[in-house]
Amino acid sequence: MVWQICIRYPNGQERVLRSCKNREVALKYVDAIYAQGYPMHVAYIVRQVETHSPFLSNSGYEPLQLA
Repeated sequence: MVWQICIRYPNGQERVLRSCKNREVALKYVDAIYAQGYPMHVAYIVRQVETHSPFLSNSGYEPLQLA
């Protein structure tokens, strides 16, 4: 399974920022974003994606590496 960190804009559009293999790492990434302040007009979400999706093969996404 893959977890995507997405930004959701007020118009409902979403953009994938990063993909992770571990849900807890993905949530920590979002926590780090919110620790810098809460954005007024966007939301950051974590969602599960099946790994057999044709859109993820050859996508180049790698697990998040926290410093």
